[in-house]
Amino acid sequence: MGRWTLGPALVLTASISLSIIGVPAEAAPRPDPVAALKRKLNGHGGVRESTVFRSVSGPKKDRVTSRAKTVFEFGGGEIVASDLRFSSSLGDSRRIAFSDRVYVWEPGRPDYLPAGKSWIVSTTKKNDLFISCGKIRLSDPAVLRHVLATTTAKRPDGVYDGTRTTLYEGSTTIGELYKLDPSVWVDNVNKPTGQHASYRKLPVKWQLWLGSDQLVRRCQTRYDEPDSIWNVEDRHLVISDERYSGWHDPIDVKPPPAELVATRDELVFSDDD
Repeated sequence: MGRWTLGPALVLTASISLSIIGVPAEAAPRPDPVAALKRKLNGHGGVRESTVFRSVSGPKKDRVTSRAKTVFEFGGGEIVASDLRFSSSLGDSRRIAFSDRVYVWEPGRPDYLPAGKSWIVSTTKKNDLFISCGKIRLSDPAVLRHVLATTTAKRPDGVYDGTRTTLYEGSTTIGELYKLDPSVWVDNVNKPTGQHASYRKLPVKWQLWLGSDQLVRRCQTRYDEPDSIWNVEDRHLVISDERYSGWHDPIDVKPPPAELVATRDELVFSDDD
């Protein structure tokens, strides 16, 4: 018996018929924030991040606020450079990092810097550059996938970076994040194991605002952090609120001028330091 095929006219008729009864001939792709992130990391752009950190503690709900602005540059599936400007009650600082070196700006030019220098550079084998929102490493596709899998609510909510967004919210734990990101730390403890195993149960509440392009435009996390490793029961609330912009802009992070940079071998310390 010979094989038979549908002619072009019959295929077209079937396609039109499916559309008439409400079944699309080709289903639209599902929104995929993880795929959108991977495409950006493989590109030659980056993103700008503006952060407000708040710590709330004590019976009077005392607040400590600090702010940061960071520019990230992407390439080859990862972050290749970052430029962080941090401001708090203790003063301002700046840090420019690449895969193999870090530049730190020293405000006020301390005495150990040679004349005319205001930056210190150190070299490393490999720097771990990432975008984080509180305890959540947003630039790690596996972590982002896990977080979105814990979504409990979703709704349209506001305009950020010139685009309408959808708000996703949910909750995970320090332990679940640690499984995917071993760099997660709590109260200066970078491994919530052993005597600090109880930290793994600490909840991390999160909110993500995604644009129509599925890229994060805002992230907020809230979690209770122990006051110290010796006092796990008393905790203070930590809130991290991040805004992201310029996902589609060309970004090029540059090191400071070479004439302003000192190596560690050039630093001069007195006997009193």
